[in-house]
Amino acid sequence: MRWKFAATLLAVVAAVLTSPFPAMASDPGPVVARSISAIVGGAPVGAAIGRTTMTSLVVAHPTSSSTAAVRKRPSVWRRVIADNFNSNVVPGHWGRYDGPYGSGPHNCASPANVYASGGSLHLVMRYRSSGRCGAGWYTGGVMIGPKYGAVDQRITIRFRVVRHGAASHFIIPMRWPTTTSWPKGGEEDYCETDTLRNCYSFLHYGSSNKQVYKAHAYNLAAWHTIRVQRYSHVVKVFVDNMTRPVWVYRGSSATLPDTFKRVVLQQECQSSCPSGTSGTEDIQIAWLTIDDRR
Repeated sequence: MRWKFAATLLAVVAAVLTSPFPAMASDPGPVVARSISAIVGGAPVGAAIGRTTMTSLVVAHPTSSSTAAVRKRPSVWRRVIADNFNSNVVPGHWGRYDGPYGSGPHNCASPANVYASGGSLHLVMRYRSSGRCGAGWYTGGVMIGPKYGAVDQRITIRFRVVRHGAASHFIIPMRWPTTTSWPKGGEEDYCETDTLRNCYSFLHYGSSNKQVYKAHAYNLAAWHTIRVQRYSHVVKVFVDNMTRPVWVYRGSSATLPDTFKRVVLQQECQSSCPSGTSGTEDIQIAWLTIDDRR
């Protein structure tokens, strides 16, 4: 939201891939399709996660081995999701937002605004004359199923934003706590903005919603690959060059709480919805991978 930029800058709290697309991994497990409600009510950020119904979510939680042999193995990144959307189908492990965002009743998402076409996943903002929230601007958003959440993760995503007379406020990607209350459970926003000139990484923490942030300047209308990595209370952000991060933040269990989080791709327009009814914005995701530390 716009208020978050202003609040953060006043407080001054603390002051991802040109290489070829990695080989596709097989889907780690079956998907159980059902509808559930999002957990955190009325959250001021991570808006759709506040009150929006999610559809087609995985309901099984991850398990981990406790054998001594496994514990002695070196910790490495293991691929758990590799989506390239070439089948023009939204994979079942993504739940689509459906309903008002927690940030405002006139800020609404629709599953129809999320689809796969032309080898990309699309999150589209457009005006609709009717819908769950009445006439107004509707956006798209998705959250990965619970099976694919973790404390430490690495997400690599290639995307661009195509605007035709409409602009949203988006976070690509976000990691949202789903087993611990917000904001104490933390929130990781890695590219948040409503412009195409730059975006911000915000790390939320603490019961008073403190934030660490960093600005990144690049043209979001062009294709870029972003990698975001959190491991052992260290965050790294890469843009196009996967060997040299553009930001490294060395935090602690206080600023990067060890809470179970899930990947979110979010588009909304509470403070940036057009005053008219024409125009669109299309966030296009060519591919996305998620790795866990095992």
